[in-house]
Amino acid sequence: MEAAERLPGEENLYREEKYAAKYEINMLRCIFCGLCEEACPKDAVYLSETFAPANYTRKKFVYGKPDLLIPNPVTEKEEYAKAKGEEA
Repeated sequence: MEAAERLPGEENLYREEKYAAKYEINMLRCIFCGLCEEACPKDAVYLSETFAPANYTRKKFVYGKPDLLIPNPVTEKEEYAKAKGEEA
């Protein structure tokens, strides 16, 4: 992730003075240790039962924010089942 700081005038809008400006996780460097899960102050990062499909290029292992979002199991049942690797 790439860190950023609040702009002048935004200091009092949020509790945190820094935030993630760019969400990119390189899964080739991940060893699934869970330390990022423990360090996240907002409980936004967690390991789950969803899995990442195999790819043939290194570029596809760098996930952006849209790739990291898990579908809502109530409103997007088919997408959620697909993310878990189940049949819809």
